[in-house]
Amino acid sequence: MKNHKFQLIRIGVPTPGVSVRFTGATDKAYKRIRGIFVALPNPLLEYGSTLSLKVGGIDILEEDHDVRLITCGQGVAPNEKFFLFEEYIEAAGNAFEGRYRDAGITDQGFPYEAKVFLWLVNENLK
Repeated sequence: MKNHKFQLIRIGVPTPGVSVRFTGATDKAYKRIRGIFVALPNPLLEYGSTLSLKVGGIDILEEDHDVRLITCGQGVAPNEKFFLFEEYIEAAGNAFEGRYRDAGITDQGFPYEAKVFLWLVNENLK
């Protein structure tokens, strides 16, 4: 088995300014969440968009966390794109729930898909 996996959460955003809730569970074959990354189809959508995330009932990203803090531009190397969590966040099939709120920029092309990647690993904290 691999020691890591990038679990994709797809969030459909139908209209400007909408708030979209999402739920799911982490892959039970992996011990912890090492990091998170958000990919949007247009960099302008980052400005004012927010994300909240709970894993196992614990706030990982509190309400209205600025998406710009957990995303990056194309000039960043692939292995440096993720926001890494310093604390141990258990994956192992844990339920997650969250909310993505679009910034409300009306001329950016709707609908679109926000992609949230969870970096799951089988390593312990170092």
